Amino acid sequence: MLLMIGAPVLCLLICLPLYMYYKKSHLRLAVLYKSTGTLCALIPALVAAMRLDPRCYICVAALVIYAVADYLLEYNIYIGAGFFIAGHVCYIAFFLQLFPVSAIHLVCLVCLFAVLAFVLYRNRKEIGKQMLPFSVYGGVLCVMTACAVGCMASFTLQGILIAAGGALFFISDSILLHRALYPAGKSVSWVIMITYYTAQLLIGISCLKIGL
Repeated sequence: MLLMIGAPVLCLLICLPLYMYYKKSHLRLAVLYKSTGTLCALIPALVAAMRLDPRCYICVAALVIYAVADYLLEYNIYIGAGFFIAGHVCYIAFFLQLFPVSAIHLVCLVCLFAVLAFVLYRNRKEIGKQMLPFSVYGGVLCVMTACAVGCMASFTLQGILIAAGGALFFISDSILLHRALYPAGKSVSWVIMITYYTAQLLIGISCLKIGL
């Protein structure tokens, strides 16, 4: 168990600094490290899928799609965002397979949609003609996050890990949105990537709790 957790954490500690280092000087090499960082979470998810529960293959599929999205996003934001939406859909299916819809799911969804509506309205001038793609992506992200946070209703370690991962994913994308609309320092990029990778890692590790 410790090896399954320690291995992806170690990989992540290597991939993230290398991605940030090569980001401006060698884009092709940087995006490879970026995608590999996402695939670090694949280790526990794949082991769980093969040994504990085949439902984890949905999580495996999501992580592979996210890794592809990380690569493509650096070259075409729309295609990359499309792959991210596909990854979100896989996560939604995975979370609902483990923990069916409950009242907390619905409450979270309403709250997140309210936050999304407020953010989009407040920044409507900066977003401009990109309002539709921003709204579509934000809506799918809200559903995914609500499905993740709703897993807390199970009062299990697995549910808590998924909820934390989903919340961090939402935070990471929220900061990314702000950086896309307003000037930001280099430290913001670190915060975005750390929260994003941590989110993926928590969800990947949560797979090991199935059947325990």
